[in-house]
Amino acid sequence: MATSWCAAVVLPQGHDQKRMALPGKTAVVALPLALVSPSVRADIGVPVVAVFLPAMWLAFIPIVLVEALVLARLLDLSFARVFAPAFLANLASTFIGVPLTWFALAILELICCGTARGLDTLLTRLYAVTVQAPWLIPYEQDLWWMVPCALTVIAIPCLVVSVMIEAPVNGLLLRDVPRRSLWRATAIANVWSYAALGLLLWPASKLADRTPGVFGSLIERFVDITFKVVGALTGKH
Repeated sequence: MATSWCAAVVLPQGHDQKRMALPGKTAVVALPLALVSPSVRADIGVPVVAVFLPAMWLAFIPIVLVEALVLARLLDLSFARVFAPAFLANLASTFIGVPLTWFALAILELICCGTARGLDTLLTRLYAVTVQAPWLIPYEQDLWWMVPCALTVIAIPCLVVSVMIEAPVNGLLLRDVPRRSLWRATAIANVWSYAALGLLLWPASKLADRTPGVFGSLIERFVDITFKVVGALTGKH
């Protein structure tokens, strides 16, 4: 695997002092965890964007429908009236807001919090799936529980960003709705849509498995850009 720079992470005692090299030129990361090859995971860990983003994109229409239904119910408006705002708002949050949220958190983690601390205590386990949730350290035998936990943690800032993006968009298209009511309805609609996404994550991921070429290059490029930005910020080219 070609690399332009490497940021080494030292695994602590109990993990054979293994060094994890974070390659910055080409990182072939498959879409869901099932497609992330063991050799790649051993080198770079699991960027959880490769797990949730394709599923989120594939579930876009169902998510829009859920939010439109909730908005219509809470704001006492017709479904037809709220569908366009829900569609445009989710377009902005799903394809711009959420990816950029992970991007910022992953960069922060790789710069300041990428050192593996092991999984020997409760605190280190919590650290591994909270602070290090954007980009999981390759504890290969524990990824089965770490990935769901990390996805739950990542969902919190993503939900907040989604509301912050979608509420103003909804406000532009539903000007007659009181601002406070609109923000409240948007927040509740997002809670429902993220819950629906949790239910749709597995079938959407299975669909992504069948079409890896559709998303593979996009995710690979996204990861590659992350490494390049971290390399530029840390001076490791």
